Formats: sequence, structure tokens, C-alpha cells
Amino acid sequence: MWVARVDEGWLFGDLSPRTAEILKGIPMLLESEDQRVRARLLPETLDDAAHEADWRAHAVPELERLFASRATLVGRDLAAMRKMQSGEKLLLLVTNQHASAWLAALNAARLALYALNDLTAQHMDMDSAEPATPQQLQAVASIHLMAEMQSVLMGEETLESCGPMADLDL
Repeated sequence: MWVARVDEGWLFGDLSPRTAEILKGIPMLLESEDQRVRARLLPETLDDAAHEADWRAHAVPELERLFASRATLVGRDLAAMRKMQSGEKLLLLVTNQHASAWLAALNAARLALYALNDLTAQHMDMDSAEPATPQQLQAVASIHLMAEMQSVLMGEETLESCGPMADLDL
């Protein structure tokens, strides 16, 4: 996978079909009704039961709408992926206008994968001797992929500007 900064946003290229499949799961993770995911994304925040109930009644519906809108936006971007000229590899454009939604969606998806796969901090250390199932290993790899994408979108990875996307010979 490579990434280029273009005027329109960030262009992720040479995405394998498996990587695309992982990314296409992000909207579903954000909209999951699984109680482990909901507890991770919408944790209890207040000690006082009455205040917690009030917060849940007023804030949680708005947070759910935010997750849903991010899932929709990310899903649209993923649906717009296209094949590169040669082979099965894909291109994904994350526009400047969608970067914040992508950052939030990637973070929420990472939290959801962590909860759904009963991961621990030891699982997240790739050099750990912590026993892991094949599903847990796949979840850890997916979480690391999403973290790398977040790093790019936050400007933590050094990229060269390529100008407008139309100028790229893809």
C-alpha cells in the first residue's frame, strides 16, 4: 500500500482486495448492536445513576447519529474505490472534507474490533507471546492497518504532495 497527498485529500493506492474487505467492514462495526461494542463506544461515564440515565437519554442518541453519519460517509467513499490500471489492486480517495469522519470511524472501528475479539493489551504487542486465535490475529492486524491510516490522516506520516489527483498517472 502506498499513500499520496493530493489537493483533494489522501490517495491510498495498491490496496489488496483483502485490505478493501477489511475497510468495507468499518461502517458495519460503527453500527453494530453487539453489547460489547456499544459498551466500548458508549461507556458509562458518570457515577451518579440519575445523571448517567439523563446522559444516556440525551447524549447517546446524538452520538449514535454521529456514528451513523460517519458510517454512511465512509461507506460512500469505500463504494467509490476503483481498480488500478493493472491487476486487482484498488485506489481509495479520502477527501479533505471527509478526513475527520474517517479519523473518528477508524478509531471507533478499532475499539469495536478490540471488544468483539476479546483482545488484551498483550495481544496488541505483535512480539507478545500471548496466545491468540487466528481470528484475534486477524483483528490485531486490522487494528494496526486502521491505526496506520489514522497516522497518515493526522499528518504523522511524511508524504510528498502530488498536486491534483487528475495529474497522477494512475
